[in-house]
Amino acid sequence: MDLLFDARHVRQSGIGTYIRTQLPHLEDAAARDHLSLAVLADPDSLPELRPSTDVIPATPPQAAMYSAAEQSAWRHAFDLTRPRAVWLPHYPYPLARALSGGRGMSLYVTVHDTIHLLPEAISGQSRARRLYARAMLSADAKFCRRIFTVSEATAATLRTIEPAAPVLVTPIPVDEIWLQPADPELSPVRGRYLLYVGNTKRHKNLPLVLEAFASLKDVVPHKLVIAGGGASLRTLDERVRRLAEDNPDRVLVTGQLDFASLRSLVASAELLIMPSLYEGAGLPPLEAMASRTAVLSSSIPALRETCGDGAEYFDPHKPEELAQLLRTYCADDAARVALAERGHAHVLARQQRICAAASAEAIFDELVSART
Repeated sequence: MDLLFDARHVRQSGIGTYIRTQLPHLEDAAARDHLSLAVLADPDSLPELRPSTDVIPATPPQAAMYSAAEQSAWRHAFDLTRPRAVWLPHYPYPLARALSGGRGMSLYVTVHDTIHLLPEAISGQSRARRLYARAMLSADAKFCRRIFTVSEATAATLRTIEPAAPVLVTPIPVDEIWLQPADPELSPVRGRYLLYVGNTKRHKNLPLVLEAFASLKDVVPHKLVIAGGGASLRTLDERVRRLAEDNPDRVLVTGQLDFASLRSLVASAELLIMPSLYEGAGLPPLEAMASRTAVLSSSIPALRETCGDGAEYFDPHKPEELAQLLRTYCADDAARVALAERGHAHVLARQQRICAAASAEAIFDELVSART
């Protein structure tokens, strides 16, 4: 087998979007170069693939990320396919590479972010988990043929671990469907509202949004909608739970939504707020910009890199800065429309600059070169 690609997490958000984006480019490159492609997948989450692509059932199935079972799944796949190259779309290093099934193969990994290296107060990771992450990333930096990252900010962090890390920055574009008009009737929320999309992990910094919004409850008429948090909202932070429950008419938690409803929700929002303390890149603000929704973003490096001049920025440690932006853009329709158009122009320009197939092309170019 020329290339084995790990697609076990294709149904997840985040990494699943990344995997779904890469699969057609891998199949195109394999067909063009007459090379064989296999996809490692769980039986209950098989992606849509062409007949020419082999499917390798994961054994054991449903192995969790960062687990011993995941290492076993990789070893079984390596022994079965004897691949010339392997691409893993997240950072754990496959220990089986040093064993029989992994000898001589080129390894490619994607590092989306380095959140697991950050202090527990931000990452939520214990010291043991942070040490594990550093060991895995160090092995990647030393032994991978290539490490793909979705932003220069993540690449810079990797180079602090290993200056000679073979990093290639390959940003991913927004799916073109976000640039198409959404049906407003599919939105689960009516009226004027501000929107947060994401999970409720600590680095997402959702309490800052709630604090800023609470300070303006008598100033702006909007609702605050939290999409994607679901039941985990109640278990993360007492401030989040209290503010949401104390303002049931103003703070709405939708939980997970189907894609059409989410797209309509984003397109119908007046503002999307991205308050993160840390990100690898950040797709939600780009998806909002593509939908002509104005974006307010925290001023961290990765989001400034991703959003460029298409957003307005605030210090993620200062709720008063976000509150001032909300006060301005909730009251000034013309300014908000201008910001939305600025964001839309940024996304269109970014789409033109990015090669969505860059990672797949890099791998197959090297495979062809090695073959000849």
